[in-house]
Amino acid sequence: MEKVLQIDSRDNVLVALSDLEAGELYVDNIKYTFPRSIPQKHKFFTEDISKGGKITMYGVPVGTALKDLKAGELMTTENVKHFASKMDPNKREPYAWSPLDVADWKHKSFQGYHRKNGQVGTANYWLFIPLVFCENRNLRIIETTLKEVLGYAKPNEYMAFAENLLGKSGLRHAQSRERVFRYIDGI
Repeated sequence: MEKVLQIDSRDNVLVALSDLEAGELYVDNIKYTFPRSIPQKHKFFTEDISKGGKITMYGVPVGTALKDLKAGELMTTENVKHFASKMDPNKREPYAWSPLDVADWKHKSFQGYHRKNGQVGTANYWLFIPLVFCENRNLRIIETTLKEVLGYAKPNEYMAFAENLLGKSGLRHAQSRERVFRYIDGI
């Protein structure tokens, strides 16, 4: 089993896929020395980084070193400050899409439905997928907000139970909004 994950070849941090004990670890013939253990899902530096140097993840700068950092050191909020590059909407890389070869799936089926016009469809959901676990709370807030504002919020059994405890009859959130986007089935 792999012990670390490098997300992009330009990254100067690795992700621990399991708890790593203090000491030495060889990954692809590269020796890393950990002054202390690295917990699972946490990151450590692959090289020495001077104070003010950039920390790169996903191939882009995500942080700035607050002090001189050593290879193998645990990345924390105490030693790294968040950094985001300015975005230039006019600077875009060209992208060319080429269709996939679907021959292997020609006689397969999927969980969809038949439309009146003879075509098929699937449910359309907006998915928000965090790339790091520390964004889970933020995505939950976005999900809750969008469901409420865009008309996808539904009462649940706990809301009914709580309102019953308060002596209220009926649900406060009885799907009072219409969906803003007709062809989106949920978030």
